[in-house]
Amino acid sequence: MENYLDLINDYLRKKNDLICFNSFSNDVRLFKNHIIKTFNSRERLEKCIIGLQIMSNTSINVPKVLFVCPERNIIVENYINGVALNEYTIHLTRKSLYDIGQLMGNFHNVNVSSYDNEDSWVITILSDMLQIRQSLAPYQDDFLDSIDFVERESRQLFKDLHFTYVHGDFRPANMLFSQSEDKYYLIDFENFMIGDPSLDVYKMLCILKSNCYYNIEDVNSFLDGYSSIRALPKKMVNKWIFYDVYYSLRSVRRAINDKHFRNSDDAYIINADKSAQRKNPQTLIMTNWLEKYMNNLH
Repeated sequence: MENYLDLINDYLRKKNDLICFNSFSNDVRLFKNHIIKTFNSRERLEKCIIGLQIMSNTSINVPKVLFVCPERNIIVENYINGVALNEYTIHLTRKSLYDIGQLMGNFHNVNVSSYDNEDSWVITILSDMLQIRQSLAPYQDDFLDSIDFVERESRQLFKDLHFTYVHGDFRPANMLFSQSEDKYYLIDFENFMIGDPSLDVYKMLCILKSNCYYNIEDVNSFLDGYSSIRALPKKMVNKWIFYDVYYSLRSVRRAINDKHFRNSDDAYIINADKSAQRKNPQTLIMTNWLEKYMNNLH
């Protein structure tokens, strides 16, 4: 049996192997044929562990948690020999998009043992919006209408919400394709939760929206894959608009609170500003594509 604590200590001393991924929230490295993840908070660590443990007992392929070091917010996972479907480096085929849609549909079909009250989803959003209001107060003239829109719509959109497990960051960069096994793996569960499945659909559509190489046929391939497994969430068009504004406001807040992030990715922030103010033409394009797709279902 591996001595994983020694492995972690060795990793912390050297920390010079391949960096697989590094972000504001975690550090992921390939070290001695293991994946070592360091999280910036205990909450994100716990969400990741819970998500991986739940999905390990389903048909969803995920990495195995080999060791947890809670004192250092570190977990050790097995290394998966596969290709990361990174949206920044790989142009996904329509077959891949269909497969991703099916993977998401199967993920949302996993039974949730208990169902929370939909009011808790609204309360979470509204609590977050209080902080957004404070952060964006100096720019009130630009964002007040959008803030009011999110607060108003959150009370209307989530009535009778049917909860599922939600990955929270369902996008190609968080998937691996193993050619030897001919199957996909879903990774990075630090945003895992029980909530609105529309959020995962939104996250994936954001990738297709932001890349000019994808068109309505590509979007349809992803939605066809999802629809072949389960019905798309209700009010999907309205929820797309809602989440696009809400998450753009979150991005603007993050940029205001993090000067390094703002200065390092100006284009991203400019797009976030536009979306938060509902002036991004790509948002309108995706809305039209979604409306056409939903109308064709009826």
